[in-house]
Amino acid sequence: MENYSEKLKKQLNEIEYLLDKSNKNLSKLQNIQECGTRVSMSNGCIQYYWIDKTTNKKVYAKGSDMDMLKKAAQRDYERKVNKKLVKLRNKLSAFLREYDIDEIEREYSKLPEGRKKLIIPIIDSKMEFAEKWKNVSYERMPVNEETDFISANGIKVRSKSELIIANMLEQKGIPYRYEYPLLLKGVGTVRPDFMCLNIRTGKEYVWEHFGMMDNIAYATKNINKIQTYEQNGYLAGKNMIMTFETSTNALNTSSLRCVLEEYLL
Repeated sequence: MENYSEKLKKQLNEIEYLLDKSNKNLSKLQNIQECGTRVSMSNGCIQYYWIDKTTNKKVYAKGSDMDMLKKAAQRDYERKVNKKLVKLRNKLSAFLREYDIDEIEREYSKLPEGRKKLIIPIIDSKMEFAEKWKNVSYERMPVNEETDFISANGIKVRSKSELIIANMLEQKGIPYRYEYPLLLKGVGTVRPDFMCLNIRTGKEYVWEHFGMMDNIAYATKNINKIQTYEQNGYLAGKNMIMTFETSTNALNTSSLRCVLEEYLL
């Protein structure tokens, strides 16, 4: 089961940023006169009014009042948004203090071995899920039997770069499926180079390596392929990893490690 803690913390950081921005905006507007504003239509024309917040009486705003009117309207808007942001921040902070989806898995794992034998857990442990995921059966595409590109775990791949990726995934203990069939609307079945699993989060990533990007025909073909992935909801940085190289810019292992750490570990 995917753990959304990091996403929620990111959302909280975004709220904190907006709240800080709103506080600064309010600070700049704190000396604006305490009058409300109202907008109405008359004969197809927009009309603006000052509203006395005590008596609710309205006074027509003149053209010369427009700058002050904008500031007053902005202040009132900032106050409402600020209040909403504070409420959201407090609710999300409280939720995150209690949120721990891994409690579901731990409820089973902390049981004595004898009791475990009596129970079928509602979800697999992360490692059990990863093992089942990795061992899913599917028909593999034929690879040249004489290929030298064989990973440490015996997986045959089609290129030196794919071999580097496969070996690094295996070294880090990241489950993957090589050329696993994936159905995309508009094109049918495709076989991305790798389908990978982040064991910690339970999230899947499609990984495509584009190895001849200085070849115009190859690049054009694969730009269309990338757009097809995007149209099917596979977006770089969200659920898709893309790596590139040219004849003069080989695959960089340091960059690969960064990719693995960011998405798959």
